[in-house]
Amino acid sequence: MSPANPDDRSSAFLGQILHCQQDLRNYLHHLHPHAQDLDDLMQETCLKLWQEFEDYDSTRPFLPWAMRIGYFQVLRFRKTRSRDRLVFSDELLELLVTETPADSQAQALRHALDECLGKLTPRARETLLARYAQDSSIADLAKGRRQSVHALYRLLNQARTQLTTCIRRQLTLEGESPKPHPSH
Repeated sequence: MSPANPDDRSSAFLGQILHCQQDLRNYLHHLHPHAQDLDDLMQETCLKLWQEFEDYDSTRPFLPWAMRIGYFQVLRFRKTRSRDRLVFSDELLELLVTETPADSQAQALRHALDECLGKLTPRARETLLARYAQDSSIADLAKGRRQSVHALYRLLNQARTQLTTCIRRQLTLEGESPKPHPSH
């Protein structure tokens, strides 16, 4: 896509990216669930989208095109960070791409998660958020809370079980059918 006027190109790009920015961000987070990297990934993806925007076919949906470029940015990002302690294999990343939830499903999941997090005890909710949203290690959390690693694992396991049960119930109430979990 190459409008004759550079301002038209800028406007067209901004219109497209602003419309799907949150969906793209969620997709990148789905592929690379490390919150501390998400801003960098989003920035690199948006820059690449801008650079490639001349090649975008405006007769086709923007979001799938942006997601495909985002996928390659995640691969590139992973390659530069391959020495980190946890990096998904290429096979797992491919599986995540094929299992990206539909828009309405993702919104229902987010809503159910918010509802169910609110139903947990404050201690369980704070522990889950510290572990996953802040990407804290179990050892660091246990040390900071002056409790054993075993006790923290037990608390996290109970909280995850409660959260999973609640989310499944919430999705059933909202008419979304939860995907079966391999361990259930």
